[in-house]
Amino acid sequence: MKTVDVIVPVYNEEEVLPELISRLKAAADKAKGYDFSFILVENGSGDRSYDILTAARREDKRIKVIRLSRNFGCDGAITAGLRYSKGNAAIIMNADLQDPPEMIPDFLKKYDDGYQIVYGVIKKRHGESFIRKSLSSLFYIIINFLTKGLFPRNVSDFRLISDKVRNTVNSMNETNRYMRGIVAWTGYRHIGIEFERPARFAGRSKSGFMDIFKVAANGIFSFSYLPLRLTTILGIVISAGSFALLIVFLGMYLFYGRVVAGHTSTITIMLFLFGVLFFILGIIGEYLGRIYEEVKARPHFIVSEEIGLD
Repeated sequence: MKTVDVIVPVYNEEEVLPELISRLKAAADKAKGYDFSFILVENGSGDRSYDILTAARREDKRIKVIRLSRNFGCDGAITAGLRYSKGNAAIIMNADLQDPPEMIPDFLKKYDDGYQIVYGVIKKRHGESFIRKSLSSLFYIIINFLTKGLFPRNVSDFRLISDKVRNTVNSMNETNRYMRGIVAWTGYRHIGIEFERPARFAGRSKSGFMDIFKVAANGIFSFSYLPLRLTTILGIVISAGSFALLIVFLGMYLFYGRVVAGHTSTITIMLFLFGVLFFILGIIGEYLGRIYEEVKARPHFIVSEEIGLD
């Protein structure tokens, strides 16, 4: 019998967990021929999430609990779950039930057909503001432009990966981990399944604008050097434009005796160039910061407790 590990990062989800666990068990019962384990990674919650998980473990030995010492972010929790996973396949999903557990049998059917990666493609988003939907669409446009189409559009972390993909991902030790990109980068045979993403079952989103922006920036800077190349191109264009403008001014002075005057235009040009300069320095700083994080080589997560795992 094939084994499947369902990996779920959990952060302050005490209102959702009973329903999540119930629906995970129901989905597992429908997937015949598979032996399930549910690896729930408690990611430094400040509520009763850990107590609920330990109580659920006492009732069902398929539930395995990893407690991290603090919040290591969603990708850190997913990394922890994948390191402990031993099954023939692993399914990654969020705890808020926006990733419907009922899709697990559909993922497994594609896995049985020989696909190494099966991901959910969000056809419609419920319970999200127009601004958030628009920003999500804009992010996929930008990152696919910068990475030459590496990322399937409207795909979240909700996916199944085979043990071969999992072992490949676990072999990567980079600190700045963008799991969607890492899995896509492996290049194994993949397919998407469309679904309508429901609103949160309960509670509120734990990701604010800055959290989402940080994840998006990490995805862009971890998988593309194009921003650095664009700064070089921008520097060449500005230098060429400045040289051409200098030729025009010299011609006006030599042939017409006209001197270009005006403090306003001078200050405007200077401010523009300084703005471009600091923008370029900011991009370089993003890459330098990531190099610094990689050099420190700190662990992706720290486990404080584990229940039901070897």
